[in-house]
Amino acid sequence: MPFNDDLYDAIYCYNTLHLFLRKERIIFLKKCYNQLKANGFVFFVIFSDKEKSFGKGKEIEENTYESKPGIPTHYFTEEDIIEHFKDYLIIETGEMEDQENHGETGLHTHILRYVFAQKKE
Repeated sequence: MPFNDDLYDAIYCYNTLHLFLRKERIIFLKKCYNQLKANGFVFFVIFSDKEKSFGKGKEIEENTYESKPGIPTHYFTEEDIIEHFKDYLIIETGEMEDQENHGETGLHTHILRYVFAQKKE
């Protein structure tokens, strides 16, 4: 999605938001909010604090670890979701599993959280 003056009915974001540090996450969410039409929807899927890799690597912010040099990963709690999406009307949150093939290490199951929310007007 280009950050411009276009407006959208909905924004879907899968496995992206958790790759930013807090300041950048807040900016990203604000830009998404600004590009939603009145009463528009967002659906975000993000890493959970229940993920097996949670707590591994160097902690660079609360619940954010550098699993690989220069690559932050934030692990969302339910409280994180509520705080990050406070400008939205949260309709539903939950957890899900997603299998991914990591090549040489094979199939891995991620524990993810999701949030479905609507722009407050």
